[in-house]
Formats: sequence, structure tokens, C-alpha cells
Amino acid sequence: MMTGMTGSRNSLETLDALAALIEITQKPVVLLEGRRSIPVDEYDRATAVAAFLAARFPKALFRSGNATGSDEAFSKGIVAVNATRLQAIAPYKTHRMKARFEGASYAYPDALSAEQRDQMVSKTALASPKSLSLMAQLGKKGTLAAKADYLLRDTMKVIGFSEAFPKATAALFYVDLDSPMDGGTGHTIRVCQNAGILVVYQNEWKQWLGL
Repeated sequence: MMTGMTGSRNSLETLDALAALIEITQKPVVLLEGRRSIPVDEYDRATAVAAFLAARFPKALFRSGNATGSDEAFSKGIVAVNATRLQAIAPYKTHRMKARFEGASYAYPDALSAEQRDQMVSKTALASPKSLSLMAQLGKKGTLAAKADYLLRDTMKVIGFSEAFPKATAALFYVDLDSPMDGGTGHTIRVCQNAGILVVYQNEWKQWLGL
């Protein structure tokens, strides 16, 4: 299982681990996402590392969440190489319509079967136990229902739900390194950890740009 915090790992070893995973996976998917609040210079680095990965690993698809900040920065890097290799999972069909990338593939929680939806709810609660009562708001209206939709979407990005949108192989995040497990990004990281998915933070992936 390749999970957990970074910090003590060598960035070259992490890149080698990612390369090995992509090599042995029939349809590899790299999840790219993180905080909505990201400095301009970090935004540019996220775009650059995504383009680097897309060029280095032509076999891989890349997935994000259609949000502002880190999601958008990473997505721009993939689109600069090949927009058709970008997958975005949005919380609902009209989410940020004007900011979408032509050629990318988009999906939504309404693509889930009832059984898959139950599975996503279970995995959401496992990663964030306090969310269990929130999940009861799914399908309803209001602020709590919207929060439930976003959290379910975050789980869905990791777990996958179809042949076209399989489980993620690895995940790169831009986080608050002092508190990486906060908010929706922290939830997504925990889902990755529970699923045994390689997780990489910017203190490692930024070093890849010098290769």
C-alpha cells in the first residue's frame, strides 16, 4: 500500500513509483487537485508539472474536479498537451460551464447506479465519519445538500465508476503543508489512503520540474 504523508520520501523515488504504477496499470489515471486558494507562482508550477506528466506518460489519463485554483491550474497543463486525456468530475451538470475545456471528458454523480451511490456514500463516511449525517441530504435542496453533493463527488473522483472512469492510480495534491487534511481536499486524500493510492504533495512534485 502506497499512502501517507510525504516529507521523508525522496522526490525521485516518488516519481519512479508513479512511473512503475503507470507501467503496470492497464488504464492509469492520475488525480490532480487541491486547494482553491493557490498563489500565482504555485499555480504556474501546478500547470507545469501537469504538462510534464502528460508528456512523460502518454498512456495515462488525468482527472480533476472542475474547481478553481489547483484543479484549474493542473487541468490547464494537461490541456496544453492533449485535452482529450483530461477527465473532470463536477458536482452537478451546470457547474462552471463557462470555464470548461473543449475536448475534455466530464462526468457527474448522476452517472452512478443506486448500488454505486451506496458504495460512494459508504466510502465517504469511512474517510470522513462526521459526514454520515450529511450524506442523508443527498438528493435534497439547500446548503447541506450541496455540501453532500461536493463530498460525494470527491469520493467519486478517487474510486471511479465505469470502464471509462476507472479508479485512480495515483494522486498529486496542492495542499496546505501545515494542515493537509483540512476540508474537501483532506477528505479526498483520506479516500486515496483508504484505497491504497499513492499520494504526492507539492513538496515532492515541484522538484520534478527540475528533471
